[in-house]
Amino acid sequence: MRSEIARRGLLAALALAPASCLLNWDSLRPDDAGAFDASEEPAHDVTAPETGPDASDAGTDGASCQIALVINELQADGPQGPSDEFVELRNGASCGGSLLNWGLRYSSAGGSAPSQLWTGQAGDTIAAHGYVLLGGYAFQVPDGGTVLGRISTDLNGSLSKNGGGVGLFDPLGTLVDGVAYETLTTSSHPFIRPADAGSGGGAPNPPSGKSIARTPDGTNTGTNATDFQIAQSATPGYAN
Repeated sequence: MRSEIARRGLLAALALAPASCLLNWDSLRPDDAGAFDASEEPAHDVTAPETGPDASDAGTDGASCQIALVINELQADGPQGPSDEFVELRNGASCGGSLLNWGLRYSSAGGSAPSQLWTGQAGDTIAAHGYVLLGGYAFQVPDGGTVLGRISTDLNGSLSKNGGGVGLFDPLGTLVDGVAYETLTTSSHPFIRPADAGSGGGAPNPPSGKSIARTPDGTNTGTNATDFQIAQSATPGYAN
């Protein structure tokens, strides 16, 4: 009887107790099905593996090949008269390239202000180790080859057979090569090489019907009198 009274008293007490005092049975249960909190898992490295070489390790690209032009041969007067003239350009580089805005200028034996004879146009090119011809009004390539441009517009011609000089300029207007030939009447011709060679330091004068040419082909020591010789026969468009 006494135990029954005690049990009833306990139940009454529990009924009157505030909810904050009741035991939270859920707090005593383990995580469902042994689940874990992903927020507590150590972070994994998710960086994708490299599949190619590191661009920062790539070697630097070598300098691009550039054409290397010289005035290789010149005829000031030919069988067809004063305008049967030509200037041959040679490319010493292992690559070809554009001649757009390259220029050829002429100065008289007395060193007159250079006048423009030719300017490269769009589509004008030169091959690797190749040659191009700039011909006078009456000049024709012996084998029927192509003249890239004309350096005179009438039968009078542009190059004097008694002395003068031509200069080759790049698209920026920089003098790249110059050839002055005897007889000069100035000690400071704009196209003589070396620049201080004086009136007696030019290349030999090309006789009528003959050319002066770099001998051997492409020779360039920087001295007109050494590099150029009178050719036995002109070789426009071919090695001297």
